Amino acid sequence: MGQAPSRRWEKANAARNTLHHRVANLRTDALHKLTTAITREYGTVVVEDLHVAGMPANRRLARRIADAGFGEIRRRLAYKTAWNGGTLVVADRWYPSSKTCSSCGG
Repeated sequence: MGQAPSRRWEKANAARNTLHHRVANLRTDALHKLTTAITREYGTVVVEDLHVAGMPANRRLARRIADAGFGEIRRRLAYKTAWNGGTLVVADRWYPSSKTCSSCGG
């Protein structure tokens, strides 16, 4: 605030920025590896259309949901399934996927 930053502050800020860039690069790499593995192994990938914007209202899950990058996972799955000749199916938000029996469909 009107003062020149000290050398110590500049050094600490540079170390913090380096750490943030490393974490961002690790997350990007992990997302790429995950989506690539999924699209190479499976021909059809089904994702559920979730209301991600409303999820951070839960205080306990907000940070974890923001860190997960659901939108980025879905975007990468979309173009990687097209590259690998697969299909991406987006299940409706209101489809009762957890209420349906896997063996009889009832």
